[in-house]
Amino acid sequence: MTTITRLSINNDGYFNNTIGEKGLALEQIEALSPKLDRLRDQIAEWRQRDSINFVNLAFKNDIADIKKLGQECAQAFKRTIVLGVGGSSLGGEMLVKTLGHDHHVVTFCDNIDPASFAMFNDVNWHDTLLLVISKSGNSPETLSQFLTTLPDMQRTLGEEGVRRHTIIITENENGALFELGKQLGVPIVPHPPVDGRFSVLSVVGLLPAYLAGADIDAVVDGARAMVTQCSQDAINENPAFFNGAAQFLHAEQGRTQSVLLPYADNLQAVMNWLRQLWAQSLGNINNDGANKGMTPINSQGVRDQHSQLQLYLHGPDDKQTTFFTKAGGHHLGARIPMNFQQIPAIAPLAGHTLGELFSAEFRATRTRLSRQGRPNRTISLRDNDAFAIGELIVLMEMETIVIAELMGLSTLERPSTEESKTLTHEYLADFASLHAET
Repeated sequence: MTTITRLSINNDGYFNNTIGEKGLALEQIEALSPKLDRLRDQIAEWRQRDSINFVNLAFKNDIADIKKLGQECAQAFKRTIVLGVGGSSLGGEMLVKTLGHDHHVVTFCDNIDPASFAMFNDVNWHDTLLLVISKSGNSPETLSQFLTTLPDMQRTLGEEGVRRHTIIITENENGALFELGKQLGVPIVPHPPVDGRFSVLSVVGLLPAYLAGADIDAVVDGARAMVTQCSQDAINENPAFFNGAAQFLHAEQGRTQSVLLPYADNLQAVMNWLRQLWAQSLGNINNDGANKGMTPINSQGVRDQHSQLQLYLHGPDDKQTTFFTKAGGHHLGARIPMNFQQIPAIAPLAGHTLGELFSAEFRATRTRLSRQGRPNRTISLRDNDAFAIGELIVLMEMETIVIAELMGLSTLERPSTEESKTLTHEYLADFASLHAET
């Protein structure tokens, strides 16, 4: 068990003393330590660098400016709609759904399905802020979201109203979103020079979180604490190095499917964020030309005990599981009444809270995986603990670059999306031909 202030990690399920011969020996992790020397030096350099990067982002972001902007927005509007896809929305949505409250409703629109986009038919633009986020400013999805929303805003609010009810966050001054902002006179807030999937600890994630009532000071404090933890040289004292090395070793044995299994419904947004971070960072061709990666699989307890657990237990031995739980959750929930305990299936449940049942089912699932020799670990945090969420964000980011280093991947390169954009434009041209024919 490794405990890091308010976040705890039980990684016994990675090792042979818990899961038997399929588990690791501590010496295997220690043997990898020299292979991480280059990364140790890189992290130290990132921390000291004047320019912003994802490691020093928690120290470089201007919380006071973000809170000032957030206060102005909260006073002027009752709700916020965030337009963006991928890293432009998943981090903020994670913070809002795990730490936010209902006094200022923040809604994320991160797709372009016309059926879902019909939500805008009922928006009261007079008390709504539109927050448009795209690092490159050229994402076709975000541009389309904004451009199809704009006419209704203009009809309802007028040009001046659009300027007061819209904020753009982008980095690329040559991008289309920046140009739109200039032409419309809309305020433009700089996106930090980090990739979107690493941007949650900036205005991209912290502004929506603050509007939703999250304690972003505590989030940043937790992130800073974890950066310090993950800068330790000794692999046994560095949670990202230790856990990243363990996952890499299991991946080398063919367990490249990473099951993310939260026993807490409001942590599902964390899984969505982590899935993107993991897939876009670890799915690539390494320095030797080999296709590498780990595939994140979103799951949910207890629901998926009845849909996927059979596969995890007795399917191919190609998976490793991370459980996410809330500490003390067994105290929560209504108590099952005693007056039906004469019914055999109810007797074991009678007198227990839903939280106790939830906790017991989690423990049973973890034990079954361990007995089957399937590697697993458990990350636990208290409900609504902003400090622990900040720790978790940095831990997951750091684990990602540790695994990438060991796999020989260049993690911080831009994802391979350009070909998809080119093909999308070609297929749009096909539709334009159809329009011309009619």
